[in-house]
Amino acid sequence: MTQDEQADLLKRHYALNALGNHAEARELLTDDFVITVPAFMPFGGVYRGKDAFLELIPKVREMAAVVAIKPVATSFGSDHAVEIVEFFLRGHDGPPPQVAELVRFEGDRICEIRPFYSDPHPFMAVTARQD
Repeated sequence: MTQDEQADLLKRHYALNALGNHAEARELLTDDFVITVPAFMPFGGVYRGKDAFLELIPKVREMAAVVAIKPVATSFGSDHAVEIVEFFLRGHDGPPPQVAELVRFEGDRICEIRPFYSDPHPFMAVTARQD
């Protein structure tokens, strides 16, 4: 896949997720897709397969009160990209926390996402208030 094709795939993926269209975003993933969220996060764990994506993303949106996401920068490698994403959380009055998401490609699909939280505390605080 060319870098332009990777960029188009990422734009579609993040746009669909921002709209809440997780089922259509699921179709941009490989069958053996995996997303690994650090264990210290309230929704941490390893999620495998397209259906696991549908399980995780709505859970994150609900638990962390995500009202919007905004991709702000992308860096590309040969078979991967790193997308910096801002998360807007209901009840969080500071700047939107940023997450660097390592995205790996296989063929014309996304096969892995591994988020790295620059500051997980806003997510944890909002999640704790949801209890």
